[in-house]
Amino acid sequence: MAYQVLDLRPDPAMLNPQFDGYKLRLVDEQRGAVWSHPLANLSFVEPQQIASNALLAYEEVYSRIHYNHLFVGPRNNTFIYIDSERRVCLAEIQREDDAPRITNIFDIPTRPSTYALPGYYGAYAISETMILVFDGAASVYVLQRADTEGSDSVDEQWVASGMFEIGMGSVAAGPIADNERQTMYYILGAQLTKVEKNVVIQIQVCYRLNKETGDVSKDSAKPNQPHSSLVQQRLPPVFCIEALQVTIPQFSAELPGGVDYSAHGSGILGLNATTVHTLHSHAIPVYCEFISNNQYVLGVRGGIVLDDTELVDQASDKAIPPNMNSNPYYWTQTATDVTVCIELPVAVEANQIFCEQTRSSLSLQFTNSAECENYTYNGKQYCNYIVAGESVWTLENGRLLTLYLQKEHEGMRWTSVFADDDGVLETMDPNEFAAIRERLEKYTSSDLEVETPSAPLMQPYIDQDSGGDPEQLDAEDPVVFSVRSWSAGQADASSVAGAPDWLCPAFPQAPQHQPAHMQQPPPVCLKFDVDGVVFGFEASEGSLPMHANVSARHTGTFSALSYIQAGKREKRFAFIASDMTVCVLAETQRRVYIYHQVKHVNASSAAQNLVDLGDSGGDAELV
Repeated sequence: MAYQVLDLRPDPAMLNPQFDGYKLRLVDEQRGAVWSHPLANLSFVEPQQIASNALLAYEEVYSRIHYNHLFVGPRNNTFIYIDSERRVCLAEIQREDDAPRITNIFDIPTRPSTYALPGYYGAYAISETMILVFDGAASVYVLQRADTEGSDSVDEQWVASGMFEIGMGSVAAGPIADNERQTMYYILGAQLTKVEKNVVIQIQVCYRLNKETGDVSKDSAKPNQPHSSLVQQRLPPVFCIEALQVTIPQFSAELPGGVDYSAHGSGILGLNATTVHTLHSHAIPVYCEFISNNQYVLGVRGGIVLDDTELVDQASDKAIPPNMNSNPYYWTQTATDVTVCIELPVAVEANQIFCEQTRSSLSLQFTNSAECENYTYNGKQYCNYIVAGESVWTLENGRLLTLYLQKEHEGMRWTSVFADDDGVLETMDPNEFAAIRERLEKYTSSDLEVETPSAPLMQPYIDQDSGGDPEQLDAEDPVVFSVRSWSAGQADASSVAGAPDWLCPAFPQAPQHQPAHMQQPPPVCLKFDVDGVVFGFEASEGSLPMHANVSARHTGTFSALSYIQAGKREKRFAFIASDMTVCVLAETQRRVYIYHQVKHVNASSAAQNLVDLGDSGGDAELV
């Protein structure tokens, strides 16, 4: 399948320049608009603590701060939480005026790990009858519902039918001391599906590989070495994104099915987790959702490094490597378009580029850049006609200039890009496009911040000019979305530079009833100017389930949401409803803001609710 571009450009018809703001609408708590109930057995949620000297990168600290300790349940109106006694509690909301029914379905065993830091507990419902429970270290327990009399049963029973480990004893590269070699694991997503005749769990995990995120100490520095050189040797973190597959034995033919417990009685069956593929990045993914049993969508800040995670550690190595492609460009095509990528010898600004495309020709010039003289074109004739008004160009990292040409005659194959064949053959392998894009990203993403001294790892450096807002730190490193193959990890499609940046995900939903090859992943809300634009990922009709043609579509807009969330200095959580009716911003303590969707696209205002969770003037911490 040809490499595709995920088009994340908003639809202008769905933007509302006439929007004036949100109007506060009071919440009538006396009529049951807000209701609360104590947890069962006076239990409470208390996240696991780690040592204050643990080696955590900023991305890991940020992930812990914004971790949601409330998990979606196996069916609608249910949720899961894990209390301070390591009890997994399943709660079901029956009626607003009744207390939720809370059932203790599992007690997480204490299993100390010599290679995993105690992260946060997790619970992931992957079907109506199966839940994965993560102990925060390295063990994942498979809970299967034992009573098959229906979901309305009062005595709901769940049994731990299996257990597997992630990490399998691997340690991170870093200091020699054992307590400094530990790794913290994160579960990104999971699903239950069928592969051939086997029922399997597909699960994505993430962990940091390198520990050398601090500066070189003065004691180990060479004599007369300037301090600025020490700062430039700081290494950004490298995270491994690992795809694991676990085969579940003794299932019936239906999915999901019952487990034959007679084989192991009340014991827990040990399962094997096999690695399918691994990717590497410089950040923990913010989005990981399955489209089918062989494709998933990954959103990670700064993109993916596919095959080369060795980071620059010398100031002299910071120079961008020369063009590894002997040709002046490389290109590929589909039935409807042609993509041409030009790897420039030096970094340029977008305002240095003059690019004019007509129906039949290309004119490309660079100002104040003699190094790019060999990459200029003056009315160069294309091999065939294009639709000039629908053909665009982008610049990534100052080095990768990409032309997206819309064919006038769809379905006609181009034998070359230009009429006078220059011998540049079509690049059929999409991995070459991704590898060059991500190689340039690696060599340019951290250049602007190397002069800043680092603070202790548990107290990540925050730019004082940003007003103390941690999100200002990653403002220059947007989230890149890619559609990837489960079997190999290669990118089938990816977003490009200039796309709207990450704002928030959608509320998680209960497991879907349709088979895995028909799933539609939840939408995302991205920043576009002052607005929050919602995009959904859709597979084209008639495309093969194994490798569907996935596109992104602008499905809704929350006017002024990007501007509003930027002003919330203490925000903890942000979610949109999948049906785009509301967006919820929750602060660290007390206040929850609810922003409603406009009634029509040209409405000048929309409703806003404010819910205060404080009791008698006190604060209520949100976890």
